[in-house]
Amino acid sequence: VFSSLIPTLGECALKPSREQPRLMNTERESELLRPAHKEGEGYVAMAAEMTRVQVGVELFLAPHAYIDSPSLAVLAKNTGGDVWYYPQFHPQTLGEKLLKDVQHVLTREMGWEAVMRVRVSRGWKITQHFGHFFVRGKDLLCLPNCHADQTVGCAVELDPEGGAPDALVTVQCALLYTNSTGERRIRVHTFCAPSTQNVAEVVGGVDPQACSWLLQQIALEQCLNAKVADGRSYLHQQCQKIVAILNAGGADSLQTLPLYIMGFLKSVALRSSNDVTFDARSCAWTRLGSLSVANCAACFYPRMFALHAMEPDCGHPDAEGRIKLPQTSNLTKDQMTADGVYLLEDGETVLMWIGGQVNPAFLASVFGVPSLDQLDVNVAEQSIGTTGDQLSTAVANILATVRAERTIWMRLYILPQQHPQESRFFQSLVEDRTLGMQLTYQEFLQRMGYRAAQPAAAAPPQMQRGY
Repeated sequence: VFSSLIPTLGECALKPSREQPRLMNTERESELLRPAHKEGEGYVAMAAEMTRVQVGVELFLAPHAYIDSPSLAVLAKNTGGDVWYYPQFHPQTLGEKLLKDVQHVLTREMGWEAVMRVRVSRGWKITQHFGHFFVRGKDLLCLPNCHADQTVGCAVELDPEGGAPDALVTVQCALLYTNSTGERRIRVHTFCAPSTQNVAEVVGGVDPQACSWLLQQIALEQCLNAKVADGRSYLHQQCQKIVAILNAGGADSLQTLPLYIMGFLKSVALRSSNDVTFDARSCAWTRLGSLSVANCAACFYPRMFALHAMEPDCGHPDAEGRIKLPQTSNLTKDQMTADGVYLLEDGETVLMWIGGQVNPAFLASVFGVPSLDQLDVNVAEQSIGTTGDQLSTAVANILATVRAERTIWMRLYILPQQHPQESRFFQSLVEDRTLGMQLTYQEFLQRMGYRAAQPAAAAPPQMQRGY
C-alpha cells in the first residue's frame, strides 16, 4: 500500500484535525500515538480480516503533512508487515531509497500463510510476545507473510504454579508455513540452556544487544498502553539496576548495556524534543517492533569510521576476499578533528561528515575535486570509486560492505562542515549532549548511580552477527 495523504473518505476515514502538536511531550502524548479506531473498528477490524484471509500489508508512507501513521500502521503490524516512512518525499532525494526498498520487499525469500507457536519447559512461562503478527487464541501467532527481516521475541519468566523448573531450560519455536513453490513445511528450532542460581554466572552470560532489544520492546509497550513517560521511567529504573551491578564489580558483558539504553532514550522513538512529530515517532516505534537485534543496536549506537586515518589495508579484500573495515570510533566529537572525514551508519542511513580543513589530496583522490567548495553533495557519491585512485576504491568498498551488512538499502548523505543538515550527524553522537537529553554518557552514568569519579568511556560496541 502506497500513500502520501491521510485517508479522509470511506468507512475508515481519518481526521487531519487529530494532530495536536501542543500535546507532544505531555502526559496526553500517547493518546495520539494509538490508533484512532478501537478494537473491531476501522483499520483494526480491517487488519483482523486481512489476517483471516492470509493477506499481509507493507505500508509505504511518503507524506508532506500529517498522515496519522499510528492508525495506518495497524494494517502492517497485525498482518506481519512493516511501515516504510519517507517524510517530505521528493524523487530526487528519496526516490532511489523508495525504489530499493520496494525491490527488496518484492524479491526477498518469503513464507506464506504462517503460524508460529513458542513453548518453554516445565517451571517457566511466556508472559509477552513482541513483533508484528496477529495473536489467535492464547499463544498462536499468525503471520500471513514471514521472511528473514522479521524478528519475533518473547519474555520468559519463572512460573510459580508450574512446579519445580528443570535444570535444563528449553525453548522451542515451531513455524508452519507454505514456501513459494506451494509446499507446506514446518520448521522447528529448539534452544537449551543450563539454569543456575549463581547470579555471577547469569550476569556473565548476558548478551547486551539482545537484552537492550527486549528492554526496548517492553518500554514501547508501556509507552503505548500508558504514557511515554512511563516507558522512559522503566528504562531509567532498569539502567539503575544494571549500574548497581557494575558498581559491585559486575561482568564486562553489562558494560555497554547502559550505552544502548541511553542511545534509545536519545532516539526519535523516545527523546523529548520539539523536532519529533507524531508520525515520525509512531513510524519509529513500528520499525523497532520488527527490526533485528543487530539493526536495533545500530539505531541506538551507530558505527562511526574515520576514513581519513584508516589503515592502508582497510577497504581492500583480504586473503578470503572480505573487505576489511576501519576501526570504529566512540560517538563523541572529542574523537573528531576539523581535517577529518567520518562515515556513520545507523542501519537506516549512512552519513559522511567532511571537516572544513580536510586535506585537498583526500578530496582529489576520493571525489576528483580540488577543494571542498567545489564538491557538489548531490552528485558526489557518483564519483566515489570512479577516480582511479586506490583511496577512492577503498571508500567505495567500505560503503558497499556497510550497506551489504544491513537488510535494507541505506542512502548516503554527504555533509561538509557548515552544511544545513550537519546537525543530523552530530545528533547521532549519543555520547555527547544531544537534543532531548543534555547529558553526556559520563553524566548519564553518574545520574544512574555510577560511583566512579571519572567513568571511563566504554569502547564502541562491535557489530554482532547471527541475529
